Amino acid sequence: MALRTPPSWLQNGSHPAENDRLTTQAIWKTSGIINAADLAVTQNSPAGMSVLVASGWAAIVGTTQSNMGTYMAYNDATTTLTVTTANASNPRIDIVVVTVNDAYYTGSLNNVTFQVIAGTPAASPVAPSTPANSLLLATIAVGAGVTSIVTANITDNRVKATSPIAGIATNYAVTGLLETANIVGTAIASSQNIDIITSTAWWFTTAATANFTLNFRGNSSTTLNSVLATGQTVTIAVANTNGSTAYYPTAFTIDGTSVTPKWQGGTAPSAGDASAIDAYVFTILKTASATYTVLASATKFA
Repeated sequence: MALRTPPSWLQNGSHPAENDRLTTQAIWKTSGIINAADLAVTQNSPAGMSVLVASGWAAIVGTTQSNMGTYMAYNDATTTLTVTTANASNPRIDIVVVTVNDAYYTGSLNNVTFQVIAGTPAASPVAPSTPANSLLLATIAVGAGVTSIVTANITDNRVKATSPIAGIATNYAVTGLLETANIVGTAIASSQNIDIITSTAWWFTTAATANFTLNFRGNSSTTLNSVLATGQTVTIAVANTNGSTAYYPTAFTIDGTSVTPKWQGGTAPSAGDASAIDAYVFTILKTASATYTVLASATKFA
């Protein structure tokens, strides 16, 4: 099908749900939450083998096939989800997702549901893949033999839905004069994605264990190149915590492609600062399609 007719919403016209969802996708281009607190996954109280999912909205772009449009899901009360029993010998990584099932395309169900999908226990476990028509909310580190899930085991993986309409959701990181910081309770990864749709201020509160690469992008399904127009700029702060052994960023990429920042003072950092927080600030200016000038600085806080 080429041009969809009738258009939404023609008087006396017949409008398939798919066409309405395609109209919704003109507002919410990518999957994600709508407000900062929507569908946050947190520890239950008292702690046990369960987690809580907050109320709120999600936009979920259908991925079973092309041109499914964007589904809107709403949770009107905090929901408790069960985490399956831990493996006695090995840890695993579970994921928490919200999934749309639409029998028009596949299966027999017509609903939206939360799922905790258990990973495979292993000495070095990896998270399972996010199912089709789903939004990843969180990952849960399930240690061997544990009997409760606490805050330190939960990693927030929510992203904000984006919109091509100016003023709606191009970048939700800033609301009025308040900026949402992404405080990550784990060490920075050796290859760390910095998703600007999630936040432009990141703090990794656990001491780093190795030098690292920073990859700047929109989010897992959105490139930075598609977020920024030529002539637009974004400033991102990344704070890395160091213990007695210091580590620092040794490489930088945008959407997976290497970039070389221009450092304040003319010299890139060659070491980190022990028992301190090193804050790195990057101003990324898009000068042409997938072409950037990156201005960077590093500051020690102790």
